[in-house]
Amino acid sequence: MEPKEFLAVTFWLMIYFTIKIGFVGMAIIIKQAKHEFIERAAVHYEKKPNRLMFMLGLANGIIIPVIGILLLNTQVLALVGILLLLFYLWLALLSYTVIYRGFASRLFSEDDVNVDAKQTFLGGLVAESAFVTPILGQAYSLFLFVRGLGAVFMAFMTRKPMN
Repeated sequence: MEPKEFLAVTFWLMIYFTIKIGFVGMAIIIKQAKHEFIERAAVHYEKKPNRLMFMLGLANGIIIPVIGILLLNTQVLALVGILLLLFYLWLALLSYTVIYRGFASRLFSEDDVNVDAKQTFLGGLVAESAFVTPILGQAYSLFLFVRGLGAVFMAFMTRKPMN
């Protein structure tokens, strides 16, 4: 491998890992800022997966970006498309926050100080480490993303957690 190619690969790997670390950091911030909402979404996420949650996540995971990209291609509604794609990024961050919390709640006890931040951080590290695995990790990431997105939309539709 030539030095130029090696530097290019290294550069893109650094960008990739920086984005992954950024997702974990944003998840900690979101967990602290929207604690009640994340807990409501987590209740839906941790229940036995049902088809409605998966279909909501899959439909919104496909429809929102497609509409946003179509709006970007129009001159008049490009700003609306950008805003819709930013909203989709916000939903992705909410979804991954729920996923990280789900991983951590199975790994760590809740008897510690500042348990929410520690659980989100460590759960994010475990999840993102698993997602780096070629093919299987990416498929698992997409599956959990769709499931988490469904839980987020179910939390939007409900006000109180279901026990």
